[in-house]
Amino acid sequence: RGMSGFLSLLKQTGEIKNSGKEELRGRAKDKRTYEDYDKLDLKKVVKINSINAQEKDIEFANREIKLEYRDDHGRLLTRKEAYRNMCYQFHGHGSSKKNEERRQKLIERERQENKLAS
Repeated sequence: RGMSGFLSLLKQTGEIKNSGKEELRGRAKDKRTYEDYDKLDLKKVVKINSINAQEKDIEFANREIKLEYRDDHGRLLTRKEAYRNMCYQFHGHGSSKKNEERRQKLIERERQENKLAS
């Protein structure tokens, strides 16, 4: 239907590639910003006393860290959805059975679309 249908068809057939960034998963109103997943430069965070520092300490401080929150299926999560999952794990609860079934159907449909696109 229209331009969006045509673009989704081109994405499925592989004619159009995504911009290289993986799609963030979460609820409809979650903010989908990639700023949460920027690399963290440890030089700015960790203060090392160069007099007492060992080589390993300096080596670790020169590394960059990139934290990514993913669900059980390997999909990248929004900040809010990642927090929700951590709370579920901490408190020993989870989302309702109905919501879990809906999420499983969505994941299965995405996998089928990816298989067709390949």
